[in-house]
Amino acid sequence: MDRNNTYGGFQGPPCPPPYPQPYPQPYIPASAAVPKVKEKPEYNKAEIVLSVFILIAAFCFVRYVLFHAMGFITTGVFAAIIIISAVYMKKKECSFSAFNKVLMVILFIFTIVFSITSNNLIKVLNALFLFGGISYLVYSVGAGNSGVERYLPFALTKAVFEYPFSCFDKQAAITSDSLSKSKAGSNAKYIFIGLLLTVPLTAIVAALLMSADDGVERILTNLADSIFSMEFWNVLIQLSLALPCSLYMFGMLYKNTHRKDIKVLDPQVCKQKIFNMRFVSNLVIYTAVTPICILYVMFFISQANYFLSAFSNDLPEGFTYADYARRGFFELFAVALINLGVLVFMSLHSKKAGKEKPFALKLYSIVLSVFTIILITTAMSKMVMYINRYGLTRLRVYTSWFMILLAFVFIMIIIKQFRFEMKFARNLAVIFTLMFAVLCFSRPEAVIVKYNIEMYRSGQLEELDKDSILEMSDDGLLEALREDAVTKEEVNENKYRSYERYSYGRYNISSIMVDMLTE
Repeated sequence: MDRNNTYGGFQGPPCPPPYPQPYPQPYIPASAAVPKVKEKPEYNKAEIVLSVFILIAAFCFVRYVLFHAMGFITTGVFAAIIIISAVYMKKKECSFSAFNKVLMVILFIFTIVFSITSNNLIKVLNALFLFGGISYLVYSVGAGNSGVERYLPFALTKAVFEYPFSCFDKQAAITSDSLSKSKAGSNAKYIFIGLLLTVPLTAIVAALLMSADDGVERILTNLADSIFSMEFWNVLIQLSLALPCSLYMFGMLYKNTHRKDIKVLDPQVCKQKIFNMRFVSNLVIYTAVTPICILYVMFFISQANYFLSAFSNDLPEGFTYADYARRGFFELFAVALINLGVLVFMSLHSKKAGKEKPFALKLYSIVLSVFTIILITTAMSKMVMYINRYGLTRLRVYTSWFMILLAFVFIMIIIKQFRFEMKFARNLAVIFTLMFAVLCFSRPEAVIVKYNIEMYRSGQLEELDKDSILEMSDDGLLEALREDAVTKEEVNENKYRSYERYSYGRYNISSIMVDMLTE
């Protein structure tokens, strides 16, 4: 007997199997076997109401901030966004600490800038400041902060980018889900389909009627010209831009109030990220920075008479006031920025930094900072000399403001070497806010015009540059009118030269007062 015969105990062909063998089946991954069900967003009536208000606010933001010169309406738009955010977060039972209340008051104060000045550069900078400030306010309230974080750059990244874009689709999902559940939403869908179907038929009928009667042709032509005017296309573009803005703002508020599975700012994670950036040996840092320090010292010593003559108000031989101040100022300005970059690189990328920072690294930081402060002081002395000779201009004011801000930064860097626990980010935020408030609320062009007129009348300026005054915004023109430095006719000839005088840009205190004095 053949023992290899499976199906019988006798020799011969094997019996067929009792059932047919199945064909081999393709492999199906477990994740693909069960289709994913899209999770519906969590929402209630508050989110539906918020969605409507945010869409309106986004359209107003695009129309009155991005497309039109800013004025009273822009103040109202930013104030409305702050109020909408605060009311919604209060509705979601978020608590407002004393710090967050102060921050909200500061933001409200800065919204006034659009109403008191016609300086377009100041308005643009203020809009960017408020954008970042509102994003951080929402983040801070959601996180329950009682002060500025130690790792402020990481917090700003979450507030401006990570949180809003992680919920960028929530408004669309909530709107779609709520409309599908309501009878009004279904009716709106059917009405929209009906309108789409009737468009071609209506166009054919209109064309036939226009061919048949001149009166109908005139009526429909005028109607089409009115509807499809340039303003219509402007509004259409603004609406298309308002949609992503609305999604962004809604996502920002939604993420900070629905904190389930949210990635909160962990100081330990931030500390580890900074630690991972430290890959350069301290010896390499010392070797690289030492020649720079030596070069700066040699340069400063060799040019001591040239640079330090600014303190004694003496003009070096062979230089005019203009050449001396311009050349020296911008050279020193560039050196200050380079030194700041070097210090940042040293602090972030040295292997031994932070609490472990050795004495040598602290010494290099102090030496570079002290040297830079001396250079900034020298540069500002040159600028003062130049201003005393030729008066103020916008460029001189803005660059001087920035140099003073840089000086504060380097002073804080020096203090940080002795007091590691000093909250650098908080102090820098406070100083920047105060400096920016001075820049915005001082209305620089008004200060420039007033100073130059006083210098001219006292005999310190040889001539008053009326052309430069007439090229300024209404802030400068208003001051010139008050001081009788320009005539009404001269102002009227020049005040409409720039686009901000048209449309809504003239709705600010300076422009209104200029109009009152010239009309």
